Amino acid sequence: MSLDVARIEPITPGTAPERTPRDSRAASTGVARDAADVSSPEIPSSPPAEVLDAVDAAARTVRELHAQGRELRFVPASESGDGRTRIEVRDLDGNVLRTIPPSQALDVATGHPLD
Repeated sequence: MSLDVARIEPITPGTAPERTPRDSRAASTGVARDAADVSSPEIPSSPPAEVLDAVDAAARTVRELHAQGRELRFVPASESGDGRTRIEVRDLDGNVLRTIPPSQALDVATGHPLD
């Protein structure tokens, strides 16, 4: 399983794809609704603005890293050999430049520079 980050486009409120109502999906697929498949008026039609802002900030960071010839690759614990998720800073040819701790990856995703 790969957790490589692909190109991320900015998301704005109202650009989320239209969702098919659950009843229509069940009717079109012939699958009956079960008791756990209940709609709620409390579930918004799109993510909150702060979530969209965080996704946009992460997308900007991915673009900035790419412009610098770098990318982050998340190696899952199941593949790392030591049972821990590893974050690698790579060049665009896939060569590992170094590894960083998860806390630094979170800082980078929120706009802090990758030293």
